[in-house]
Amino acid sequence: MFSIPSALFLMFVFAIAIGVATFIENDYGTIAAKALIFNNWWLELCLFLLTAIFIYNIFIYKLYHVRKLPVLFLHLSFILIIVGAAITRYTGSEGMMRIREGNLNNQFVSSTTFLTFKVHNNQTQYMVDKPLLLSSISNNKFSIPNYFGKTIKIDNKKIKVEYLNFIQDPIDQILENQKDGYDVLELVVPAKSGGMQSEYIAVNKSKEINDLLVSFNANLLVSKDVGESNADFLISKLDSSFYFTSIYDVEYMRMSDQSKGVLEKQTRHLLNAKTLYTINGKNMVFKNYFNNSIITKSTSSIKNDDNTSDLLKIKLIVADRDTIIDLYGTRGLISPKSYFTFNDLFFSFSYGSKNYSLPFAIFLKDFQLERYPGSNSPSSFASEVEVIDGEEKMDYRIFMNNVLNYRGYRFFQSSYDDDEKGTILSVNKDRAGTIFTYIGYLSLLLSVISVLVSRFSRFNLLNKNIKKES
Repeated sequence: MFSIPSALFLMFVFAIAIGVATFIENDYGTIAAKALIFNNWWLELCLFLLTAIFIYNIFIYKLYHVRKLPVLFLHLSFILIIVGAAITRYTGSEGMMRIREGNLNNQFVSSTTFLTFKVHNNQTQYMVDKPLLLSSISNNKFSIPNYFGKTIKIDNKKIKVEYLNFIQDPIDQILENQKDGYDVLELVVPAKSGGMQSEYIAVNKSKEINDLLVSFNANLLVSKDVGESNADFLISKLDSSFYFTSIYDVEYMRMSDQSKGVLEKQTRHLLNAKTLYTINGKNMVFKNYFNNSIITKSTSSIKNDDNTSDLLKIKLIVADRDTIIDLYGTRGLISPKSYFTFNDLFFSFSYGSKNYSLPFAIFLKDFQLERYPGSNSPSSFASEVEVIDGEEKMDYRIFMNNVLNYRGYRFFQSSYDDDEKGTILSVNKDRAGTIFTYIGYLSLLLSVISVLVSRFSRFNLLNKNIKKES
């Protein structure tokens, strides 16, 4: 196990794993690469065994002698770099920090996502923060508590949380001709990323669509007069036709003949297909109607988009009862908590990143963006900031390759707000891991230098033999 062939084999496995991880990251995103390769137990075991072999060889081959200094420095460099990586993995933290001009901030959002839940009965409380690496291609299964965890019990009721499904960048999908199906409307609205997208709404439900609260038969009066609802746009089905009532005047344009007009608010109107309706500046088209159908969620892309919330489905089990919970969240987003009562216990759940507090604050004095001449493409951007730590204040300029180091935290210029009035800084706290890694790099440099200058190195022995022969 501690032989040189074993070390070569492990290094080969490590190289192949890193190569595969590069392709996974390119095709499926960073989270997938971390879940499958970088943060997996077998890669950590591989690095642990390599470190053990390097340490073993130092003593078994007596590399601490002067004659073997180049090889000793080489072994030490690998050991220190791996140890530094382990410290970073288990003790370091990183995230993103947004600051608007003229404002200060002392918190950053973690780059790791967490499942957070709290349960109490007004006397006893239990809270869990479980870090998660979820992707569309990894094995995401987990449970709280796990096989080795302590049983969660309140009022003699055992509590357990189980993973059900993870849907990355979810979109609605219709399953037709289902036994337990229901009526579903399909509306077409502008997508935030450009183009058009379909939105589905089930009967007796309300949904936020394009910043409008749209209802389908929700809170409809028994009579055929105007329906009552708190929705901005209420759709109702009477006999075989569809009608709508809006709290705003509605502009329409029929696509068949391009005719236009305005429909009065708080009045029932016929809802026609292939007609563009504009409600409070928002466009909408009634496209289709499905009966005996079910709305399900499916992933929209194989590579995760951090700007779109993912769906985590979990099962909550309390004693002999269970319920399914849908949680939306993503990396870099602080998701709102879901509060509810179940089996006489009070719960709160959330999925997403969480805030970390800094022992100081950063004030953004000015954000500066420069563009290439004759182009809108940015050539460089920088943040003029002031670090406020109690009574101490320090001015600093953060830009590419000019990092702010303060009290163990490193701030990198990452991005900026669309209106160019705010900055986005990448935050990293990993002083110990960085020190070990840099010492490892120094040891690697000393190994190369000692090969050149040591009179006992293979390089110099060959050089002497050449001089003798010449």
